[in-house]
Amino acid sequence: MTKKPELLAPAGDMESLMAAIENGADAVYLGAKALSARSYATNFTINELMDVIDYAHLRGVKTYVTLNTLIKDSEIENAVNTLYTLTEFGVDSVIVQDIGLISLARELVPELPIHASTQMTVHNIEGVRFLQSMGVKRVVLARELTLEEIREIKEITGIEVETFIHGALCISYSGQCLLSSIIGGRSGNRGHCAQPCRKKYNLKIDGRKVETDGEYLLSPKDLNTSRILPELIDAGIDSFKIEGRMKRPEYVAGVVHVYRNLIDRYLEDPSGYFVYEEEILCLEQLFNREFTEGYLLGNPRGKLMNRFRPYNRGIPIGMVAGYDRKQKRVRVVLTAPLDTGDGIGIEGAVVSGETVYRMYIDDRITTHAEGGYVVDIPFEKEVDKGSIVYRTLDKSLMESLKKTFTSTFPIRKIPVTITAKAVAGSPFELQIEDHDHIMVHTNSDYVVEHAVKKPTTSEQIKKQLGKLGNTVFETVAIDVKTDNDIFVPMGQLNVDRNQTISKLEAMRITRWKRSPKIPYIKEITSFEKDKTRKTLLSVSVTNFEGVQSAVKGGADAIYIGSEMYHVSGTPDLEASVQNVHEAGKKIYLDTPRIVKNGEMDSVRETLSTAKTFVADGVLVSNLGVFKLAKQAGLAIIADSPLNVFNQKSLEFFLKHGALMAVLSPELTFEQIKQITTSGTVECIVHGRLTLMESEHCLVSGILGGSGECTSPCEDGDFELVDEKGYAFPIRMDSNCRTYLLNSKELCLLENIPEIVKAGVSSIRIDARAVESSHIERITKAYRNALNKCFEEGENVRISCKDITEGYTKGHYFRGVI
Repeated sequence: MTKKPELLAPAGDMESLMAAIENGADAVYLGAKALSARSYATNFTINELMDVIDYAHLRGVKTYVTLNTLIKDSEIENAVNTLYTLTEFGVDSVIVQDIGLISLARELVPELPIHASTQMTVHNIEGVRFLQSMGVKRVVLARELTLEEIREIKEITGIEVETFIHGALCISYSGQCLLSSIIGGRSGNRGHCAQPCRKKYNLKIDGRKVETDGEYLLSPKDLNTSRILPELIDAGIDSFKIEGRMKRPEYVAGVVHVYRNLIDRYLEDPSGYFVYEEEILCLEQLFNREFTEGYLLGNPRGKLMNRFRPYNRGIPIGMVAGYDRKQKRVRVVLTAPLDTGDGIGIEGAVVSGETVYRMYIDDRITTHAEGGYVVDIPFEKEVDKGSIVYRTLDKSLMESLKKTFTSTFPIRKIPVTITAKAVAGSPFELQIEDHDHIMVHTNSDYVVEHAVKKPTTSEQIKKQLGKLGNTVFETVAIDVKTDNDIFVPMGQLNVDRNQTISKLEAMRITRWKRSPKIPYIKEITSFEKDKTRKTLLSVSVTNFEGVQSAVKGGADAIYIGSEMYHVSGTPDLEASVQNVHEAGKKIYLDTPRIVKNGEMDSVRETLSTAKTFVADGVLVSNLGVFKLAKQAGLAIIADSPLNVFNQKSLEFFLKHGALMAVLSPELTFEQIKQITTSGTVECIVHGRLTLMESEHCLVSGILGGSGECTSPCEDGDFELVDEKGYAFPIRMDSNCRTYLLNSKELCLLENIPEIVKAGVSSIRIDARAVESSHIERITKAYRNALNKCFEEGENVRISCKDITEGYTKGHYFRGVI
């Protein structure tokens, strides 16, 4: 028998929660005011969350609270106490990104189910197994996985799997994007993404601008899986997730309603599955940047993107026939109905929607016009004849959807069976049982009397007991056992019914509650650092020439390997290991941050090579590879894509076998000082940070056409240029993934004393995007700066401007919000 998937809906505020529940959601996910990856949503205070959880549980709906951001050390106490409070309130699970918080949750509230957020970039079987070993119940898989990859993960691991089925897409792998924080200090990893992917960019090849179809080169279409929903159900996915905690409640109502019907329709008649035209139009009308099925059926390449408009397109309803400059009216030939109060957008007008306040047919004002009519609409901006007109908001649709969750009589009802016993001389008895087999019983204070005049019939009792009004319950069966000649006042039946219903409501809520916890106070940890040990210098390179340059420059450790094309030379690993060891230094092989199941053999080969050539260990960027490297007995350095952001995350990786962890580049000096008290850390101090990694090959999507990829990325140097003129280099890898690098190099050469004083064990130069001939000079500069901290350096003054043309201090001083 086909398993029924959970329909999981967003709830950015109370109205959206009600909209989701009334339209058929099985579960809702919502955020606390802090620690949520959608901080711009209204979200809920802790006190509000208790009422929200009770409201949902009464109606048979599960609640998942998002704590899916990276946690600062200063927030750990609050985060854990929030977990305690939510556990007591009876929340069904929490959705978490920070691995330190997950480890604390499993230790302190083992009874609370944990769902691993999509922000954890979970994308392979070994990564899922790693989280399973921690006690994680469910994983929200990366959106970049295909249906076959999802099916394989589900079948092999057996873990609960959650997948997005509708809504906005990120161009970057979630949890791997620094673009918003680097550009404006608003971290996507902290719930404050400013959506720079929805801005305009130009593509340049070797410094020359390329003409592109549209300017929004990083803006994907929206996900819509209504057509392929049967395939998702058959893949065994446990939970279907709708994106949209920042959308209006009417959007939530409409999308949930459509997908509720589609799921039920397929389960009722799999061979006869279809999607009504009005359902398609409803989804389009509510919000769309055009639709895509994402990566579920394979890589869509250029079809993933909408480069023309990053906002809601709406539905085409007509064409511009002309513009009256004097009256500032646009004349539209309608192909579909339009009402005053609707929103419209016009192609080329650079507006996402304007409300139609007035509308004219032959200079006569009207409130409604059918398709085929010509209407004049006040419109400030002149538009070209022939431009397409879109309806971006349908007032009547919004009003009808709003009624589904604002009525005093709820649509969603809990079926109950009522049993009553009315025997003369005995107390009136009433029992109510719901479809979850929760049963409550009332022995009334009223003793049933013999009828003096007109007896109370069983039909009268049934009718009165069945009046459940605007409660969440509906009667599906009533059984009354009674004598023939008895009397029970109608008012007494009302009292006993209401009392019993109140008991049932309380039972449905309280059964989820858990015991309260003593407030958590963060322990102060102290790592005994060897004060005689000097801060080390590591350099990331891509080839043997880079290895030689870094060694000559004075590096203590070399990281070799690269995910990216457009690097000079190839890595001769055997020669590299030999060269480094002869110099008395250490060398680690780098591994990719994204490794899908079909690519794991390549990583296993790298791990085998590390052992064969006696490398000192490996650099690891995802949980799956971490697991494999540990099984292979290799020394591990946990790299920055693992998002070590606090002491607990650091302690977790060190406890599980890492020699050292590379800290998130979004941390400040002050935050780093606190983390270093817990163990050995490395900080990246120089190089172009990777701001995002995308499964989408940006260059091929633009230049490769709609057929098979012609590998246009192999010829030339590519960069994206934003509206302020900043140029971000683009790199690709052998799996056609895109890496967007920062427009400026990070450089902390003048700040090395502060790094050393912060207790950092190692600093890293990321020289993977640097010519080999320049690596030695950069390495020497940092070597000398480190030596001077220990009174061994030459008195040579070199600053960042001497080794790089343009640079940034990153977040070391400003931090992120």
